[in-house]
Amino acid sequence: MGEATRNKTVLGPDCKISGELTLDNDAVIMGQFTGTLRVTGMLELTESSQINGTIIAGTLRMGGKAEADVVAEHGCELVPGAELVGQLYTSHLNVIEGAVFQGDVCVGPKAIQAAGEALGQQDAYEDEPQAFTSSIVSQQDESAEEEQEQQVTTNPGSVNAALQRRRAKVLQTRRPAGQR
Repeated sequence: MGEATRNKTVLGPDCKISGELTLDNDAVIMGQFTGTLRVTGMLELTESSQINGTIIAGTLRMGGKAEADVVAEHGCELVPGAELVGQLYTSHLNVIEGAVFQGDVCVGPKAIQAAGEALGQQDAYEDEPQAFTSSIVSQQDESAEEEQEQQVTTNPGSVNAALQRRRAKVLQTRRPAGQR
């Protein structure tokens, strides 16, 4: 399917969704979402959006507020008015003046692999792992070798649990107790 005919899911400003949502296209979220949000294409979070949980997207353009751990495989842009608190793993990052980011960031060609390794090592004791793989393309040393495909295998339950523990740890160290 070409870029011109790609579908887009739009959730308006009056939407309040909790749980796990997976969209195999582009998406625009203007409302509130709590949980795990997976978007294979471009995810746009408008200035009215409020996200709490985990965001996994192909590309993220954020203008709203989020307390979330983010994996954006093809890049992340924080526009004026954006407020992101959490962990961020992305291939490249653009923070425009007026955006706020508080947390840890891993940027570069191996960021997605690092996300899988860092989060996949924790909770390895899960009873019934439901593994999924994500293909990423290494962009290093293209002159010496052709691009090589690497597999990152993680356990979805482990990733979510690890991100929640990490988020709680970061938020405790950055905010006085009792404040939200």
